[in-house]
Amino acid sequence: MTSEKLHLEYLSFLEHELNHILVLNPGNKFGLNLDQQELEYDATLDFLKKINPEFRENLTIEITELPPLKRHKSYPKSINVELIKQINLLGYRIALDDITQGNNSIGNLLLVMPYIHQIKWSYVHVINRIPNESIEGIIQFLNKLSHQFDLELVIEGIEASEISDWLVKNNITNQQGYLFAKPAGVEPIKLI
Repeated sequence: MTSEKLHLEYLSFLEHELNHILVLNPGNKFGLNLDQQELEYDATLDFLKKINPEFRENLTIEITELPPLKRHKSYPKSINVELIKQINLLGYRIALDDITQGNNSIGNLLLVMPYIHQIKWSYVHVINRIPNESIEGIIQFLNKLSHQFDLELVIEGIEASEISDWLVKNNITNQQGYLFAKPAGVEPIKLI
């Protein structure tokens, strides 16, 4: 992410691979994480424009929580609202990943709310660090917020059926974690 040149090479590889995956899996939904540093590079928006428009609704762009290391664009807030808006206008679904962490604060969520579709919160960031009642309070707050603004809420890091069951009892069915699937083996990406 720190090298715009290497990022451009990565996007060249990703463009071919992603289009191939989307063509082979019509109707399936995928997520693509973008670091906020990547939003600083013009090549990222150019890359997103090259994805076939008929597949864009099947791809959720997940904006990760790390703030950009170096801004290449000028914007008045701590998050690049204008670029997130442009990605939305291209027809992509957008998620803020790890809400309440890093640059994906509640304040920044409110700034980009009109352009996003989903918020994701990671249970593993707080497990064994704060009492269960506090965790439940955070989740209930995020659930109310997501309903109020018509956003999907995904709770990540679910490793125990008791936690999943509690979430379902509280009308939170979008969950991901080891309880549901283990990461598959993936060959390392070869750089050009």
